[in-house]
Amino acid sequence: MELKELRGKERTAESGRRREKMVCAAYECFCRRGIAGTSIADIAMEAEFGEATLYRYFANKETLVLECGMLFWSKVRDFMEEERLGPNFAAKSGMEQVEALIWRAYAFYRQNTAAFRLIHDLDGMLLSGKVGKGQVSGYEQAVDQMRPVLCDAIEKGKRDGSIADHGDTTVLYYALTNGIFSMMQKQAAAGRLLESDAAVGEEQKLTQLLELLAAGLRAMYGKDEKG
Repeated sequence: MELKELRGKERTAESGRRREKMVCAAYECFCRRGIAGTSIADIAMEAEFGEATLYRYFANKETLVLECGMLFWSKVRDFMEEERLGPNFAAKSGMEQVEALIWRAYAFYRQNTAAFRLIHDLDGMLLSGKVGKGQVSGYEQAVDQMRPVLCDAIEKGKRDGSIADHGDTTVLYYALTNGIFSMMQKQAAAGRLLESDAAVGEEQKLTQLLELLAAGLRAMYGKDEKG
């Protein structure tokens, strides 16, 4: 390998490391302070770079927010994949795998509640029109990263008879994931706004809703359980 080519690869690798460090710093800032409460200066300080250096990599704060959103969904995918690769997952029926993934999502929420507030704020940013449609395609692909894990479980259920084959797998996937993650984002963002919120704990509300979701899933699709 020629010296010029070697140096070029080193520069590319260093640029990638810098970019990753900036995104991770932005992620931490957005989770701690929210999108509105975080400035480019805050992110630059967290990343230990100058603002001008940050702008060489990212045109504006909105671009960084989208990058952080993609990082969030990559973390979700990796967390769910750990469940799929666990020692007992393969032995479960398809329905049991789907339920295990539902509760795995809840475990991720408990460990990353602040990040769900980030995603809630990101959705608001997208609705506001501050980000062009052309910028959103990468984020849309990131959101869909856990589709193979959950769809494989649904398809397994249809094959082993634990899930009745009377609905489209993709529709069921979106119904489950949109319902679960929207509920968690709302809970993370709202916190305790009213006195009634303090009467029932956050964990109790979410676990009750997930239990209802699992029960509804079995009632509608649980083939074996119905006999």
